[in-house]
Amino acid sequence: MNFRMNLMLPLFFLIAGLCAYIFIFFQPKEDFHSINVTGANWGNLDALIEKQEKKQLDVDLKGKTVAVFFGYLACPDFCPNHLNKMVLVKNLLPEKIRDQFAVIFISVDPERDKDLNLKKFVRSFDKNFDGFVPDKTHLSVLKDEFKLVINKSSKNEFGNYLVDHYTYTYLYDKNKSLRLLIPFEMSIDQIVKDIKGVNSG
Repeated sequence: MNFRMNLMLPLFFLIAGLCAYIFIFFQPKEDFHSINVTGANWGNLDALIEKQEKKQLDVDLKGKTVAVFFGYLACPDFCPNHLNKMVLVKNLLPEKIRDQFAVIFISVDPERDKDLNLKKFVRSFDKNFDGFVPDKTHLSVLKDEFKLVINKSSKNEFGNYLVDHYTYTYLYDKNKSLRLLIPFEMSIDQIVKDIKGVNSG
């Protein structure tokens, strides 16, 4: 019996020590509902800003909390629903954060979408929302930088098609650092809480 106890005691302290180490050094620093990707070496916000040939973005993103998502104007569900959700999210943010919150819509359908039409569409939800249509070369850069999955369906008899695309929203802090990936199915209250959390640091 004593022999067994002599074996079990060091094992107990080893397990207890390992658990304490994990708890102290690996517990998350923030409690987010979204996927915390702080420190990621991809999703560089400057890939949107600096590589535009025509500087299509009208809003200055410097010092702002930025929500970026990808879609297209003929999208039947996700894109309009998401823009509507971002309006509700923005309206629930504290005024100080709300005034420095930018929503950017990037087209994944340069074959059909045009800057003027896209801006008109997003601003029908909120006059300060912005976005642009990258050319095919820029879109290729964005696909690599943002780990995008974009699949165009075959054209139907009328020449129309759908585009399957990534439905996460990329959330950046005021220093242009990618912090969170927000799943489409997250609730408005959860998104608001996460944006507040990003701004509390």
